[in-house]
Amino acid sequence: MRLQNLLEDIKYKKIYGSTDMDIKNISINSKNVPDSSLFVAIEGFKCNGHNFTGEAVSSGAVAVMGMRKLEIPSHITQVIVNNTREVLPVLCRNFYQDPSKSFKLIGVTGTNGKTTTCYLIDSILNIEGMKTSLITTVESFLDGEKTFFDRTTPESLDLNDFFKRSRQKKVDAVCMEVSSHSIDLHRVDYLKFNYLVFTNLSQDHLDYHKDMASYFNVKKKLFLKEYRYVYGGEKAVINIDNNYGKRIFKSTDLERISYSLKSDRASVWASNIKNSISGIEMDVNTSDGKKFNISSSLCGYFNIYNILAAAGTCIDMGIKYSSIQRGIKSLYGVGGRFEKIDSDRKSTVIVDYAHTPDGLKNVLATIKQILKPGGRIISVFGCGGDRDKEKRKIMGHISGQQADFTVITSDNPRTERPDSIISMIEEGLMESGSKEYIKETDRKKAIFKALEMARKNDVVLIAGKGHENYQEFKDYRIPFCDREVVKEWAAGENERKNKS
Repeated sequence: MRLQNLLEDIKYKKIYGSTDMDIKNISINSKNVPDSSLFVAIEGFKCNGHNFTGEAVSSGAVAVMGMRKLEIPSHITQVIVNNTREVLPVLCRNFYQDPSKSFKLIGVTGTNGKTTTCYLIDSILNIEGMKTSLITTVESFLDGEKTFFDRTTPESLDLNDFFKRSRQKKVDAVCMEVSSHSIDLHRVDYLKFNYLVFTNLSQDHLDYHKDMASYFNVKKKLFLKEYRYVYGGEKAVINIDNNYGKRIFKSTDLERISYSLKSDRASVWASNIKNSISGIEMDVNTSDGKKFNISSSLCGYFNIYNILAAAGTCIDMGIKYSSIQRGIKSLYGVGGRFEKIDSDRKSTVIVDYAHTPDGLKNVLATIKQILKPGGRIISVFGCGGDRDKEKRKIMGHISGQQADFTVITSDNPRTERPDSIISMIEEGLMESGSKEYIKETDRKKAIFKALEMARKNDVVLIAGKGHENYQEFKDYRIPFCDREVVKEWAAGENERKNKS
């Protein structure tokens, strides 16, 4: 594409050099700049792309977009703009020719439940016979082929390339998680969302957003009329049992589809609920008087909300009830989301991504509801370093109240001392009045200790990391998977039994 065409709808301050050239690629990574590329210099949190334009030019950039004039060879065209982050999505839309308008695009946002809701919708649409792509924290698929991204919601460059390839595959629908970071950092600008799903909002990411009001206001932008030109959007699917959901329901200009466990005035609501360790049975009711039964191997009230969100979206899309039933039933689980792991004992082991106060509270409450008589809840968790410090004490308090025994351990400490994070969690446990806990910084040892103390009918919850297969320290990562640690312990237990 000619550079002058690529700059359509872009407000620039100054251009140095010619725009009469062919641009074959856009890059924001100076180490990956093919020939005839436009390099866009982004100010990141750790690195500033403006400092790497020389490397980009040496690699093959014929033009550079930045926020100030740079000392690079004069034959390299420079386009100066106010904010490269804001401009990048427009460039991507122009370069890839607006690929997201070629299919139904469903964005799922909220604190908890995004991943499972995306999987449920994708499963239903597949059963209906539609070709789909999927973007989630756990894994992503392009027309059934697994692909990999570094973030919950990829950069606009990666998104538009993914959508272009989805268009080439003639995909009918794409379902994706939309994080608050991606909204605030303009990664999802100028996409053409058809459905926007709001699951819930609770404390998370306050290291970035500073307070709940700021966190909510970022999420709410997707649903407001003043940003309709940025995000597209036709219909909103909203959890009206959540207080923040109620506020969005009142303020949005989009056609509204509500879901609830508490109100039969919602567009979709649940009744006749049976919730056990083996799964969920319930009826889904619609505002036009229809009713159909749902059977799912997922369990917990939080998953009932996820099922309702998926059902509400798909009903509005005109998907047959039988496809919704089969799609939900065929999803046996999502990796690291209330995932039951075989430990070869009569106790139950659950690995879950719960890393927020609300997430931990919901998972523990669900376990309490399905706990067999005489069983105890043993909770194993830590909190991530360089993230919201306020939630650590709160999560300690929740575990102290809800679990019978807690093993406080390390999560992803990053640049912080693990023992310091553990001490903050311990404050909450002490305030809860619980004395039933131990501290074990080594996460593997912590999991082993919890499994060793578990008895018949106990449930061991290993929370915080879920699907993650690494542990992150200051300057390095190590391979680490909670699920694999459980399996390693179980293998050792079998070996000990065989020897005895």
